[in-house]
Amino acid sequence: MAICANSERYDLLIQGGRVIDPEQGRDTVNQDVAVLDGKIVRIERGIRADARQVIDAAGLLVVPGLIDLHTHVYDAMTALSVPADPVALNTGVTTVVDCGTSGAATFAGFRKYCVEKARCRILAAVNIATIGLADMPECGYAPFVDSNKAASCIGANRDIAVAVKIRASRNALGDQGTIQTLWMAREAAEVAGVPVICHLGEPPPAYDEILGALRPGDILTHCFRQGPMHCPIDRVGRVKKTVEQARARGVLFDVGHGRGSFSWRTARLMLQQDFWPDIISTDLHTGSIQPPIAISMPDVMSKMLHLGMDLNAVLAAATINPARSIGWQDRIGSLKVGQAADIAVLRLEEGAFMLSDSHLNLETVARRFIAVWTILAGEPVPCRDG
Repeated sequence: MAICANSERYDLLIQGGRVIDPEQGRDTVNQDVAVLDGKIVRIERGIRADARQVIDAAGLLVVPGLIDLHTHVYDAMTALSVPADPVALNTGVTTVVDCGTSGAATFAGFRKYCVEKARCRILAAVNIATIGLADMPECGYAPFVDSNKAASCIGANRDIAVAVKIRASRNALGDQGTIQTLWMAREAAEVAGVPVICHLGEPPPAYDEILGALRPGDILTHCFRQGPMHCPIDRVGRVKKTVEQARARGVLFDVGHGRGSFSWRTARLMLQQDFWPDIISTDLHTGSIQPPIAISMPDVMSKMLHLGMDLNAVLAAATINPARSIGWQDRIGSLKVGQAADIAVLRLEEGAFMLSDSHLNLETVARRFIAVWTILAGEPVPCRDG
């Protein structure tokens, strides 16, 4: 699908797409989106104007740029990180949040060598451990766990630091790990005025302890784990009471697919009980990006659509919901006129496609999202699979 050169008025005109913006409740077909100086300036049908670049979006979805709340992109600094741009630019993702790969002691390098060099927007959840994920268990040595340093790092990097990250599991805390580290992450987050993003893995600490420590607005990632430990489903297939109580209290639940944290069975049981995720993310890293799992934001979104999540709800969970969760809803996650022109152009393809959960269980899905264009502040990039 070629970009055409015309005369000068708008920088970019996206023509004839189905424009969906969950934040504004917009879902309209045959709409045009005009972009000037990196910002959205008009959305309406049949814009009669020339533009420097034109994208024909007939039959495609035009949505806010996707926001992946859980990634690891401190490339070359940690063994599990991947470069952000090669993935983001090919999947409609305009903003990634690096989820705790850097801590206070390694954050300056993260900013210089990752954030400042990337084309996509990179934000960060600062690890409660000063070393981030440079080695593991990152919280196993007590002096590395420092609430003051985490809060100070966020305070000094307000333009990109948006949360505190804690991996509340044995491989982060060590065999002697306790809930105390999560309370320290919470303390840092309260001082900094940001949410905690809490990872689930194998205990310790116990699941109920973790849920009890999270505040309204904090985010529990890996919400569809299989277990047997840290599973949200009890032995008879019901959502655990403590999980329901956490949601009622305002805790947010994020998919955080990853290499070992998404189960078809768990997700299906929870969704059958009307427990839908607030946020869709990938947990992008070296172990999850490679086959046979090979996740991307469009793939995880396709899985939720397959499981019965409404199209607009899927898009909200990949755009405005993560933006709100980190307090960035005034800048990203929407197609509001005047906002940065971060846009994804997607194809909703029909057919029979095989997708796997984290445990290599395959299911055939009838619809999947394919990214066609990733538009970063008005600059369009064609996607490899589009």
